[in-house]
Amino acid sequence: MTDRTGPKGKGVKDMARKTGSKGKGGAESLDALVYGLIAAAAERDLGAVYGAAPAAAIDELVAALRPAVEFVPPPSWRAFMAAFGSLRVLDAAGEVVDLCVYTPREAAAHTREHVRVGPEVRWVDDDGSEHAITTDHLVAFADAGGGGHWCFDTSAPGPEHAVCCHHPEEPLFARKREGGGRVSAEAHEFADFTAWLRGEIGEFMRAS
Repeated sequence: MTDRTGPKGKGVKDMARKTGSKGKGGAESLDALVYGLIAAAAERDLGAVYGAAPAAAIDELVAALRPAVEFVPPPSWRAFMAAFGSLRVLDAAGEVVDLCVYTPREAAAHTREHVRVGPEVRWVDDDGSEHAITTDHLVAFADAGGGGHWCFDTSAPGPEHAVCCHHPEEPLFARKREGGGRVSAEAHEFADFTAWLRGEIGEFMRAS
């Protein structure tokens, strides 16, 4: 995957405006959202680094998650990865600012090392009862800050997957190993990847 640093200044704004008016999908297209982000980042003297991820890298992610989960990549995320891959906003020191979408390899590593829980992990209900839990249905795809990860919840039918924020210290979207029910009634933050991307970029722009 070849990383590219988004250009800065007037040219970026023009690119974003043209993509929004003429690009496939109009102002709501993935291209329009991302180029809008690049323009907003440039106005804050920040850089945007991205690079298309080949289909083979996504296939490797799918294989790496087996047999715990049969992950079918959502079409919106697959299209995003093919166009932009690991999009992240960086400051002058090269540190991530607000947005970091994982590469497929990073997604596999974070899912296995930080999202998955062992059979000994317990959830304690309000009444004090304990349950062994599983997070095998969650697949990390972006950094949520504070040790959290934005994840696809593969437990519902696709092709798109709802998006939730998983925190290892408070796994609200885990399921009970016996019965498979959710441990909490917490609502998913976003209906799908495109809604997540729109929300994250919108928040970034409002802070600009």
